[in-house]
Amino acid sequence: MARIGNARTIADIEYVVEPPGIGSDVTTWTSHGVNCSIDRHRFSGQDYAFRFEVMDLRLDDPPKQRWHVVIINEVWQFRDAKTDSRGSKSLRVLRGKPTDVLNWMRKHRELKLLKKTDFM
Repeated sequence: MARIGNARTIADIEYVVEPPGIGSDVTTWTSHGVNCSIDRHRFSGQDYAFRFEVMDLRLDDPPKQRWHVVIINEVWQFRDAKTDSRGSKSLRVLRGKPTDVLNWMRKHRELKLLKKTDFM
């Protein structure tokens, strides 16, 4: 089985789909044929804050390579912490094959990198 839930793969997928920044009002977009959406939830207490995000990615064409992936990001911050709090990210394949997701990501990452070097 393909190794898909590691931090590098998640970062590469996020690089390809370019999620909107935290302050953006954009919650849905399309990137390289993938329908993307993001839900953000925040809570601030007296001593801590919590941010939870779910990015939903769906590729519906071609039919034999359909997949549905979610990337879950959570960050905790504590008022009296001496260092910055770190969050965690995880990826779950809800439909399709991990290899199809990885093949899509690799193809579009390379295309994006090629376009980037064309402008330099």
